[in-house]
Amino acid sequence: MRRGAPWMATLVAAATLAGCSGTGTGEGQAFSRPGPHAVGVTTLDLGTDGTLGERRVTIFYPADGASAARRPAYSYKVGDPLPQALVAIVPAKFDPTITSTARVEPAGSAAGPFPVVLFSHGFGASRLFYSHLLTGIASWGFVVVSADYLERGLLAQALHSPATDSPALDLEIMFSSLTAVEALSADPSSPLHGLADSKEVAAVGHSAGGQTAFDALADPRVRTAVGWAPVGPSAAPSRKPVVIIGARNDIALTPATLTSEYHAFRGDTTFVEVSNEGHNTFTDLCPSIRGGGGGLVGFAVSLHLISGELAQLATNGCTARNIPADRFWPIVQAYTVASLRAGLGISTQPPATAVDGSEFAGFHITVQHHR
Repeated sequence: MRRGAPWMATLVAAATLAGCSGTGTGEGQAFSRPGPHAVGVTTLDLGTDGTLGERRVTIFYPADGASAARRPAYSYKVGDPLPQALVAIVPAKFDPTITSTARVEPAGSAAGPFPVVLFSHGFGASRLFYSHLLTGIASWGFVVVSADYLERGLLAQALHSPATDSPALDLEIMFSSLTAVEALSADPSSPLHGLADSKEVAAVGHSAGGQTAFDALADPRVRTAVGWAPVGPSAAPSRKPVVIIGARNDIALTPATLTSEYHAFRGDTTFVEVSNEGHNTFTDLCPSIRGGGGGLVGFAVSLHLISGELAQLATNGCTARNIPADRFWPIVQAYTVASLRAGLGISTQPPATAVDGSEFAGFHITVQHHR
């Protein structure tokens, strides 16, 4: 963020649609699973920030299946955003390796070009920390571009950096990452050659990154946005299609806060609320926090590298009382993919009816929709 009740094993899965008609037709059920494309990953520099070092962007893209099968799996260490001198003192159990089903720099899919999704991470996070969800989205035919917003990222918090972010700077970073992807798509030597359709652009963001995604709608190139537990827009809400996905036990972007955001948007707007999870369940870090003595967050707290408030947010949704994150990610993926397809005109079915929430056992999902 910028500026509940424990799960019971007997909870019955349910989904309620309020403010719209119809039920899931089944089209969206598959979106919770890997899509038809293998996924590749490549990373490039966006330039050097004088205070915080290299600003990078990691791109998840539809890949050629045969090429992907020959490439190593994409992975990263949780401590990778931090300076090596600091990571060196972190015990191995607090710095796990995260491995996704994506592959390192295979050739791109011949089925392109594909729409571009610009992703903005949350406060105290990193471009790296969402690889499971971003891989899943890319597998459904999107080039997903995840940039470093260093001024609000993990490194800035660990170093107590005086650098500050702003809505204007965040948009500058987001669209710099789009420019970089356009250049790679035009480069015959790049694995992204011919892949990015920069006339079809959407934005997705988590927490503080949700504000960036919503602000990006002011740009004529961006047609739709999805916010995961999002901060609201910094200016007047757009009338373009918007989807908000929240967790009912979120202590930062609470159901009441997100309900207010939902009603503030005047266009085609959907609000998906999922039970049993919290603010950080959207990230790759949740399993290590839940099962590894607090993960890197626990270690950072012990050294007073992050504030107590940030530590609370980092563990929210990642305790033994919550359903494991890897059961929550398919819900977020399904509604996000359905939202992107509807917002970009790939599908005529709105996200409010494209996904059958009763598919997700153990969760209660409420969906509201207005135009």
